[in-house]
Order: sequence, then structure tokens, then C-alpha cells
Amino acid sequence: MYTRILVATGGSPWSDAAVSSAIAIAAHTGAELRVLTVLVNSGMMVNPDMLGDGTVVTEIIERDGQETLTRALAQAVEADVACEAFSSWGNVPEMILWMATEQQCDLIIVGSRGLSGWKRLMLGSTANAVAVKAPQPVLVVKQPVPPDFPFGHRVLVATGGSPWSDAAVEFALRLAQTQQLELCVLHVDQGRPQRGEDPAASEGKNLLAAAEIRAAMAGVAYEGVLANGPIPEAILRTAAAKRCDAIILGSRGLTGWKRLMVGSIANVVTAKSTLPVLLVKRFFTG
Repeated sequence: MYTRILVATGGSPWSDAAVSSAIAIAAHTGAELRVLTVLVNSGMMVNPDMLGDGTVVTEIIERDGQETLTRALAQAVEADVACEAFSSWGNVPEMILWMATEQQCDLIIVGSRGLSGWKRLMLGSTANAVAVKAPQPVLVVKQPVPPDFPFGHRVLVATGGSPWSDAAVEFALRLAQTQQLELCVLHVDQGRPQRGEDPAASEGKNLLAAAEIRAAMAGVAYEGVLANGPIPEAILRTAAAKRCDAIILGSRGLTGWKRLMVGSIANVVTAKSTLPVLLVKRFFTG
């Protein structure tokens, strides 16, 4: 399903988790791995009186970056994963997006420490910025995963009938088929059921029925779930109740203030979930 995966790392615990996830997925899919560390001088590393011409600081940053890449390469070699490593100075999200295009990667994996709300927007979370702008699917990881994690055993995908959620369902079906996963498809009705309403005629029932047919044709173990209430909370609640190992969501890629104020479902779930969250904007046939 994947031919080349890009993972970004900066040596933090959450980016280490992203690297371990990338290696596990590459090992189970036969994909090549590209590891990128973006070098950034925050200006807070040393006392200004010690900066001089900046050479010492530059050397420290570059050395730390190389050590981070060396650790990632060693992990990849141990897992028998074909891997190349890159380091570059620049803006972190922009360099990740550029490298993913340059290396023709079909999956981007990033770590996240789980910032949320106003803080998430104002700090310009790398995971948030990459997920918004990347055309490729983006997997956001917060915690280390087992070595045998190619998305675990069961994944949850939410559908609402939009083009981006349809893309997420199609992606989830193919992933479940290729990795022999169980698939839990969720539709959330934000309104309250009305007395006398025919549940079989509801949009949610129709969407789940269509997904069930596609799952049967693909030979995928399937469970459909209808839920009520706020969508992000229902997704998180269902993922926990059904013991899912990952969440797949469609995203239309809202940005900036609009992304926060509209209350993007993908943004809220990614911020709050401890599970890996895979964000899909369109279905890739490769």
C-alpha cells in the first residue's frame, strides 16, 4: 500500500514514537523509509555573550541532528527496513512538506505532544501545520507503538458522507484488506432521534450499509456503529469502547483561525486522542 514513507524526527519522545511507528509500518508493508530532521536555531540555546559568529551553535545543532538520525537509522537497520536520512535547515513544516514531495512519499508520519485549542494554533504545531497542507495521508503519533504495529488489529473510521470522509472510508477499507485488520465504521448523528422516525431511512444507516457492502466485497471484517452527540467526543468514545488501535479521519484541510473556530473534527480528535490518528484528504490509488 505504501512505497515510500517520510517520518520527521527531532529527538523528542513524541518524534521517537513517530520513528518507531514508521519503522514498524515500513517493515510490514515493504516500503522504503525516509527520515528527516529539520535543524532550527531557537535562539535560546546559549547566553548571547557566547554566540560569537554563531559557528559554535550551528555545530552543536548539526551534531545533535546527526545523532538523532544515526539512532533512527540504527533502528531501521535492525528492523531490516531500507532507509535514507536527511537533515536540513529551515522551517519545520515547510521542509517536511517539501521533502515528502521531493522524495515522492505516499505517507507522512509526525509526532505530536498533544497541544490543543488556542495554544495549539498559536504555537503553530508542526503536526497541525503538516496535516493541514499535505496532500498525502498524515499519521500523527503521540505514544510509542509495539514493534508489530501496522495499525494494530482494529481501526476506527468515521464517515459523514462528505468527499473527504468517503476518501477516509475507501482508504481504511484498503488498509484493512492489505493488513488484515478489523474495521469499525462510525457515523455520528449530532441531532436527537425524533419520535416516529424510521431509523432505516436515516443517512447514517445508508452510509453504514454502503460501507458494509464494500467491506464484504473486500473480505474485510466489519462493524458499523451509529452514535449521537458531539462528533469528536463520539469518535473518541467509540474508539475506546471498541478497543481500536488507530483512528482514520477525512480532513478538508481548514487552516488558521477558520480551522480553530469551525472546530475541525480532525483537529479536535487528533489533539485529544492518545491513539495514532491517520488523516486522509483524498484516496491514493498507488
